[in-house]
Amino acid sequence: MNRIFSLDNPVMAFMGKVADLIILNLLAILCSIPVFTIGASWTALYYVTLKMVKKEESYIVRDFFKSFKQNFKQATLIWLLVLFVCGVFGGDFMIYRAMPNQIPKAIMVIVIVIAFIVFGTILYIFPLLSRFDNTIKNTIRNAFLVATANVPYTLLFIVLFALPFVLIFVSPRVYPILFMVGISGPAYLASIFWRRIFAKLEPEPEKITEDMDFSIQTEEDKTEENS
Repeated sequence: MNRIFSLDNPVMAFMGKVADLIILNLLAILCSIPVFTIGASWTALYYVTLKMVKKEESYIVRDFFKSFKQNFKQATLIWLLVLFVCGVFGGDFMIYRAMPNQIPKAIMVIVIVIAFIVFGTILYIFPLLSRFDNTIKNTIRNAFLVATANVPYTLLFIVLFALPFVLIFVSPRVYPILFMVGISGPAYLASIFWRRIFAKLEPEPEKITEDMDFSIQTEEDKTEENS
C-alpha cells in the first residue's frame, strides 16, 4: 500500500505533476485578470514550467510570485509593446476584411508572413525573459534570432498555443479542462523544447556567439538587482 502512494510511483508522480499544473494554471489566470499584468504572469508561468521540466521545482506558488515580482517591470513594458503590435496587425486585417477587393493579395501575403515572424518572436520573448537576465531590447532581439533559427519549433509552438483557443470554438465541453490546464499545459509541453533550445544558448561566456547577447539569469542576480 505504501508503494502505491509513494512519490516514486509513476502514477502518483504524474498526478502530482497534473496538480501542480492546475495550480499554476489558476495562478496564471488570476494574475492575468488586470490585463496589463499578463506579461509578468506569462513570464512567471514559463519560469516555473522550465524548472519543472528540469525537475528543479520546489514550491509552485512561491516560485511563481518570485518571478512575477522580479520580472514585473520588464515583462509589463514588453507586454504593452506586444499589445500595440497586435493592435496594428488587427487593424490591418479589419481593413482588409472591409475592403478585400481594394488591397492586392500580394500585400496581404507579405503582411501575413511578417505577422508570422512577429508572433513567432513573441512566443519566445517571455520564456527568454524568465530564463535570462537581459535588457528589453536584447530580449526582443534574441527572441527574433531564436525564432527564425528554429522555424520548425516556432511552428510547433504556434500550433500548441493556438490549440486551446481552437478547442473552445469546437466544443464547450472542453471548458473545464482548459480552465484547469489550458495555459499551463501547453506552456509545460513547450518548455520541454525550450529547454533544449536554451541549453544551446548557455555555453561558457567566451563561447557565446556575437549575434546574440545572453546572460544566464540566476535567482541571486535578480534578487540583488531588485534590492
